[in-house]
Amino acid sequence: MNSIIKHIIITAELPVGVTIGDLSRKYPEVSFNITNGHWISEDERIIYLTTKEWEKKYFTFLKKHKSVIKLDQIGEVIRIHFKSTFLSKLEQKEMTILYPTTLKNGVHQIEFLIDKNQLTSLKEGLSNITIIKIADSYKTKTSITKRQEEILWKAYSFGYFKYPRGVTLTNLAKLLKISKVTLSQTLRIVENKAIKQFLEK
Repeated sequence: MNSIIKHIIITAELPVGVTIGDLSRKYPEVSFNITNGHWISEDERIIYLTTKEWEKKYFTFLKKHKSVIKLDQIGEVIRIHFKSTFLSKLEQKEMTILYPTTLKNGVHQIEFLIDKNQLTSLKEGLSNITIIKIADSYKTKTSITKRQEEILWKAYSFGYFKYPRGVTLTNLAKLLKISKVTLSQTLRIVENKAIKQFLEK
């Protein structure tokens, strides 16, 4: 497998003013998880935040934060629409984040796939990043088949995991010459294995 794509785990100290960083510093004993997220403009982001035991005071803090545009609670998950110039630098366009990510006491641990050339610019632009791990490929404890790995890399290279998507599920299925249902099931299996590995750490 060509190793131009790197599997990276980093920790980044979020500066004061970043919504989720401020929340985690306010409650340093709490570990928060970002289960998903996407950009809606150059500096506006939507994320889905949760923790083991959600308390009303977290919601109240976020509601008062100057960077928050809109806040919604969906069960134990908080949907946060906020502005952040720092995160737009940290989470580069070519980066595919492997959710969930963790956040505690202002430090964000992120696992992602990225082109090795983009990794260089990431390190040069942000001095407060600590790289924990760099690997040439992404492997789960429960190994995936060669065909599943091939589909995963094709989906990544065509921009399926980007926001907005670089290719639709229908078109990707045509490129791979498989049914849309088969492709959807395969991607879900691989995603579930990745999440399982993360949660078992």
